[in-house]
Amino acid sequence: MTDLSASPVRQLMRDRDYRNFLVANILYTGVNGTLRFAFIWLIVTLTDWESAEGLVAIALGLPAMLLSLPAGAWSDRVDRKALYITWTSVTAGAMALFTAVIATGNATPIITGLAAVVIGTSISVNSPNVQAIVPLLVPKKHLMNAVALQNGAGQAAGFGGLVLGGLAIELLGDAGGFALLTVLTAASVFIIARVIIPNDAAIDTEIRAGMISSIVAGAKFGLGRDPLRTLLLLSVMLGGSFSVMQISMPRVVEDVYGRDAGVAGVVLGAFGIGMLISSVAVSRRRAMRHGWNIALFIGIGLGLGQFALSFAANEWVAMLVMLAWGLNAGIAMASHRTLMQTNTPPEMMGRVMGLMMLGFSGSLPIGAVTSSVLAPQLGPQMTMRVVGAATMVVTMALTFRRSIVDLR
Repeated sequence: MTDLSASPVRQLMRDRDYRNFLVANILYTGVNGTLRFAFIWLIVTLTDWESAEGLVAIALGLPAMLLSLPAGAWSDRVDRKALYITWTSVTAGAMALFTAVIATGNATPIITGLAAVVIGTSISVNSPNVQAIVPLLVPKKHLMNAVALQNGAGQAAGFGGLVLGGLAIELLGDAGGFALLTVLTAASVFIIARVIIPNDAAIDTEIRAGMISSIVAGAKFGLGRDPLRTLLLLSVMLGGSFSVMQISMPRVVEDVYGRDAGVAGVVLGAFGIGMLISSVAVSRRRAMRHGWNIALFIGIGLGLGQFALSFAANEWVAMLVMLAWGLNAGIAMASHRTLMQTNTPPEMMGRVMGLMMLGFSGSLPIGAVTSSVLAPQLGPQMTMRVVGAATMVVTMALTFRRSIVDLR
């Protein structure tokens, strides 16, 4: 019998399936977030060419741009648990192989780029599916709490992965960092196998439609109406703008601050600490004004955080800015995804999550191209300054509208 007096978090954590899914997702999301750092740091050690970081980020993010829509449609047509297990296993295998390449001294910028494409592909196929599982596991009234927990826990894992990965790289070399990520990915597979995920009744009807028609129907649904259209555009801004920071900061830490991979991991990981704190706070709330959160914490906060970070004179100031930016992001992301999923019917969930992941991950190449063009001319700090200011102009225009602010 459900204890109605218990907090939403306690009610969620008493569910064994949701609890195991959360642990598996922590590992999966943590690895995914840390991979960008690991690849970019590896390429920094392999070459002094400043555009190389942007190019390997393009290689890592390009599959999401190409595959997020069909991956979302596929998720709506097949067993979501089997899809998770299959493609997370592929990711673990690909990372294990690349770890061996690094350990034997055979990693080159070209091979690293190819590995980024392969690993990025396996992650892209599964990412919309991971997001679409949550509404099947929790009641609608607790969706915001579940999303906040998932975001916060994933960012905490990202922080832990950045710190552990940075230390592993520092102590054991680049191969050690990738070996750690491989083990964590394999663990995610074993844990998700214990989760019972209810079948979506809409899947049976979707199988009758062709893949192309399913993708088109999902795109028309997501882009054909507000607030989904605006929320999806914000996904593009979130992914593209944030990727510029992820590409630029390792170079800032090494060239401007004169520090190593361990420090770079802690600087970037401070964002995860902030996001964890605010996500846990959101997960304990029973209701929020999501529209105002979108306007304030994405419309203003997204670009402002990057703009402020570009002025950080050393790693300590950078960590404080990243912590504050993470606090902002925890609220922003919880409201963004809650609105996305509450405005999407179950039969469209995979495809709309595919559109969302296309914005988040698929815009990585956009940010990477931007960084590759601007960084050699302006330097990494000025690049973040310019992108941060431009981001605020666009996101404020998208969010400070009555149709968005009034959303709950």
